[in-house]
Amino acid sequence: MIDHPGRFPWWGMAAALCIATVAFRYERRRYRNRTGGLFAYCFPRTIWRHPSTLVDMKVGFFNFVLFGGGALNITWRISGALVASGITLGLTHLFGAREAVGPWNPVAIVLFAMAFSMASDFGYFLFHWAAHVYPPLWAIHKLHHSAEVLSPLTAARVHPLEKPIMGVFMALTTGALMGPLLYLYAGRTGVLPALGLDVFGSLFFILGHHLHHSHIWVYFGPVISRIIMSPAQHQIHHSSLPRHIDKNFAEHWALFDWLFGTLYLPHGREDLKLGLAGYTAQPHTGLAKAWFGPVIESVGKLGTTSWAWAHRVLRRPAQALPDAEGHSV
Repeated sequence: MIDHPGRFPWWGMAAALCIATVAFRYERRRYRNRTGGLFAYCFPRTIWRHPSTLVDMKVGFFNFVLFGGGALNITWRISGALVASGITLGLTHLFGAREAVGPWNPVAIVLFAMAFSMASDFGYFLFHWAAHVYPPLWAIHKLHHSAEVLSPLTAARVHPLEKPIMGVFMALTTGALMGPLLYLYAGRTGVLPALGLDVFGSLFFILGHHLHHSHIWVYFGPVISRIIMSPAQHQIHHSSLPRHIDKNFAEHWALFDWLFGTLYLPHGREDLKLGLAGYTAQPHTGLAKAWFGPVIESVGKLGTTSWAWAHRVLRRPAQALPDAEGHSV
């Protein structure tokens, strides 16, 4: 039950409901003309009866039924453990085995848990950025962005090919961290660091991760939101307004967006326009179009993108070589 890598742990949903209750009370006191109770605030009919939410349900359900066991995860062997093992073996070959630099005390566990969380999210950040700028990947990822309303179920509105691709990015970043640490600590990770990782990962669910895909505006303020991604910032990421496009790529650590210039901090509550920019009609109206449409488009984009790249390389004018006197020939 307490499985933070899962999309919908019960305790994460409970934490989101508690935060939503606080947001409801705050908005009711601020906007005294608000009608309806807590249930209507958390589960508005305009969202849960929207055709986009039905697509969320279909994609999420059949992804879980058919691919929940990783049947489509063709890159499952490329894991953080594999990358870390390769780095550890390489360091051992170069410098020989060594004694652990120190014990796994509470401070070391907390620091390692934080570093692992950041390394994992950096891999997600790199994948997410690539999925927005590289057309073949965007064809797959835009299924998620075609949602016209946001609910926690939108988190499951992802193409089944996305996880295998994302996994490679995250394996490289987490393995690059774990490999040297395993070498320095002589492989003594044990149970306590693993528990530390679970607890630290769970913290983001307690902070309202499930509200990232929702209509409930929760913003942590301009200071904290430069470090940790608030639900409001991810909702902005889903907006197709020009000032919001390609902003707030990180899942948890907004620090990466701040460092790479893609951070967007709202000035008060902002209006959002959900859905895909440049589309007059929803391209993913059902399960078949949500599954097969992105694959067909991605293959087409892969061909045109590769041809455009090759064309630029082949048509690039050759640099003239200087003769003995320094003149170009």
